[in-house]
Amino acid sequence: MKDAIVLENANEISVIQAEPIKPTEKKRRRKLPVSEVVKLVISYIVLILVALVVILPVVYIVLMAFNEERSLYIDTVFPTQYSFGAFIRLFEQTNYAIWYGNTIIVGAMTAVGSVLLVLPTAYALSRLNFKGRKHYLMVFLVLQMFPGTMAMVAYYVLLNMLGLLDSYFGLVIIFSCTAVPGSTFMMKGYFDTIPKSLEEAAILDGATRFQCVVKIIMPLARPMIGLICLFGFSAPFGDYMLSKILITDPSKYTLALGTYQSIYSQSTTDYAMFAAASILSALPMAIIYMLLQKVIINGLGGAIK
Repeated sequence: MKDAIVLENANEISVIQAEPIKPTEKKRRRKLPVSEVVKLVISYIVLILVALVVILPVVYIVLMAFNEERSLYIDTVFPTQYSFGAFIRLFEQTNYAIWYGNTIIVGAMTAVGSVLLVLPTAYALSRLNFKGRKHYLMVFLVLQMFPGTMAMVAYYVLLNMLGLLDSYFGLVIIFSCTAVPGSTFMMKGYFDTIPKSLEEAAILDGATRFQCVVKIIMPLARPMIGLICLFGFSAPFGDYMLSKILITDPSKYTLALGTYQSIYSQSTTDYAMFAAASILSALPMAIIYMLLQKVIINGLGGAIK
């Protein structure tokens, strides 16, 4: 006998015959039209080509660093002999460890300086209404259009007047100040996603503007603050021009400047050692970016309302 469902009401009792359960039909895969298949294939080909363009130079540098020969060119696709000789020569014949320490110091100071300059500037542009606010935003936008090399002479003259040539503090000032326009736009956009009602409620409860920034805004903006710190920390690792102009003491060289001056500018260049220095310079930043992927994504995505 088939199953039945009994419904009891105050006035009547009815029996509803239960229908047999039909087996679920398998979903048929939708066939893509030929045009969509062609677009998909072209997309994959383009992505593979882009990946090869990015990966092949890295593979070449790694192979060169572990190559026994010191030449720039490799006769075969893979070296015939591998060794750690380039890394050993790098630390024995140069002050690479000192350059590394100098770069980390400058990077840490730049990260702190960038946040201290960007945080109040972005907060003022996001939360406060004052005369000329839109003009400030336009100035920041225009400043990003000019390359940093245009101001190299001005940087030198200014730091010479302040007596900050050949010092880490001078480098930190330039790195931190040049990061303000772009980082301010990023931080302001993040602040705009944080509801103003949170601060208004805190002010009604007796909190000051400074307390709102420290206890409400900064905790919510930690992803963006971490992202700006990361950008500031990585700036000295890839800079050569500015360090070349402002730093003359060999004991204060950064990685890029020291590597070029001591290795690449020699009459007989040790390309294997130069490749080893490049790998060790890029490795920490690659690890940091991989470990902080969530911070970067959250920082670019905005605050959760």
